[in-house]
Amino acid sequence: MYDIVVGEYYPGTPPYPERGEYNYSSGGHELRLFYRLPSFYEIEDVRHGQAEFGFVVEGPIIFFLYRFGEDIPWSDAHYSWHLVPERDRALPEADTPPESRALLTTVLVEGQSGIVRAIRTTTFSPEFTRALEDAIREQAAKPWVGRELYESAIQQVSVRYPTTADLVMMARHRTVGED
Repeated sequence: MYDIVVGEYYPGTPPYPERGEYNYSSGGHELRLFYRLPSFYEIEDVRHGQAEFGFVVEGPIIFFLYRFGEDIPWSDAHYSWHLVPERDRALPEADTPPESRALLTTVLVEGQSGIVRAIRTTTFSPEFTRALEDAIREQAAKPWVGRELYESAIQQVSVRYPTTADLVMMARHRTVGED
């Protein structure tokens, strides 16, 4: 395990491609944002802007939806429990109190240098927490379709929903993050 600290290097070797990565593992919910050269405003929006989240389940994929403030528009990251390394796999607890709020850690990394520019923790609403964690448990209970079919399913979804805004319109579950 490693500590992630603002102003220090993110583990791995830059440059990182621009993308968002959502993950649920033994460490909990995490959103990693890799921006080639994040602007001051993007950094501030991750740190302090209104955070909104949603998700859509399409076949074997959970599309995690997110936006921060005014400068980070709706974006998506696909997720499969089956792609989490076995040593890090965990399932959300099923018997949590109905008022439980999951914690999400968001890390913004400057993709070109690998330097961490922002870290923020937010919580999901209880309803969103339950729905997302139920979706993760349901996904884990199904047999793995394999990398090729998984990638094909992502491509099929991108044809049906060419933009993240299209996915947001389909999201039955959305929430505003609370610090």
